[in-house]
Amino acid sequence: MLACYPKAFRRESEDEIVAVLLATARKGQRRVGLAESADLIMGALRMHFGMSRSPRPVRDAIRLMCAGAVLNLAVMATILVTLGSVRSAAVHDLAVHWHTIMLTQVVPVLASAPIGAGAWLWLAWANGRGYYWARPAFTALFGLLTIGLLFGLAEGGDGDEALPVLMPDLIAAGVLWVVALAAVVLIFSEAASPYYQREPARQ
Repeated sequence: MLACYPKAFRRESEDEIVAVLLATARKGQRRVGLAESADLIMGALRMHFGMSRSPRPVRDAIRLMCAGAVLNLAVMATILVTLGSVRSAAVHDLAVHWHTIMLTQVVPVLASAPIGAGAWLWLAWANGRGYYWARPAFTALFGLLTIGLLFGLAEGGDGDEALPVLMPDLIAAGVLWVVALAAVVLIFSEAASPYYQREPARQ
């Protein structure tokens, strides 16, 4: 469990944490309990994401970015669940074969979902560390989400070869966009800005 923590923190505090765990262990207990494991893992995640030293707006933004990573996968799940309805509409309305739509539109979207979730987590980590490039990088991600959402709203099935867009898919994408917008507002807030401005000096 302690291996989850940053190396520098382990050097300073490992013995103290082990002593506390031993002092609070039940008689005959040889492994860390479930509750203690959860606390240790959450503490390690907070340290890796810089939540132990970042200002509150940045911490809230990190939480939203982590939620965004989960929602990104939820969007993929929504697409999978509604795929049958999309197929029915596509086969009925479009002058192309379903396998062509799968290869050119559905598969790339589904394949990009884990990459997108990783990007959300990576930017959460970078913002938690206060890297000066993290804010514009996340803003670029927000811009891509905005373009994708607008494209879905505008094109949703009008073209001859456009994949029909269902309401659940748009709702899931819209929720993801709102989360990203809230995170952008937080990292560019007045309270958060000095945290990023100090980054060149820390490097």
